[in-house]
This record gives sequence, structure tokens and C-alpha cells, in this order.
Amino acid sequence: MAFDGLTILLERDIVPEFMVQVYTTVEYPALIWVAAVLMAPLLEEMLVRGFLFAGWSRSRLGVKGTILLTSLGWAVVHLQYDFYGCLIIFVHGILLGIARHRTGSIWVPFLMHAVMNVIATLEVAYLTADPD
Repeated sequence: MAFDGLTILLERDIVPEFMVQVYTTVEYPALIWVAAVLMAPLLEEMLVRGFLFAGWSRSRLGVKGTILLTSLGWAVVHLQYDFYGCLIIFVHGILLGIARHRTGSIWVPFLMHAVMNVIATLEVAYLTADPD
């Protein structure tokens, strides 16, 4: 929510145009919800905060280096966003990495990621809803 507030203060669109286009052109919007809220967080967290985090945190990178590197990689995977959007994703990645480290589980960052995507998808649904 803090990033939405910052985005509004910077007079930027809360929802990127490509997300509006995807949501308004998809034949079955329920599939967007499944993909955004369940599948993307599950697969991304298993790979980034699961597999990569587990291996890299035991390397010379250590936990801090791993959190930064996995956050950077995760942001780069989201290049459909502009620089500002990728920067926000990078910071979210740091928060997810800290949660992964402190809890020792991928389930907490998965739930955090899913909640972030629920909020983003609700914003898109609200902005694209037919007023009638």
C-alpha cells in the first residue's frame, strides 16, 4: 500500500497500461486470477526464494548478497514494467527475501507475493469495471 501511495504522489498510474490491456482482452478473466494470484507466486517463489536462495545463501554471497541478487533477478524477469515498476518489484523482492531468511520457509514469501498480486489484480479489475 505504501508503494501505491508513493505512486499516487508521483502522479503515476497505479496500474500499468499493459495490465489493463491484458485484463480487458482476456476471454476468461478467472484465468488471470489463477495465474496472477496462485501460479506466478508459487512458481516464482519456489525458484527464486526456494531453489536459488537455498543454494546461493550458502555460497560466498551469503544471505545479504543472495537477497540482493535474487531480488535483482526477480525484477529483471518483470521487464514488462517500466523502470519505476521494476524498482518497486526489486524492493518487494528484498522484503520477500528477508521474510524467507527470517522464517526459513518459502510459504511466507509465497503468501506475501500472493497478497500483493491480489491487490494488483483487484486494482486492475476495479479500473476496468463497466460502470453500469
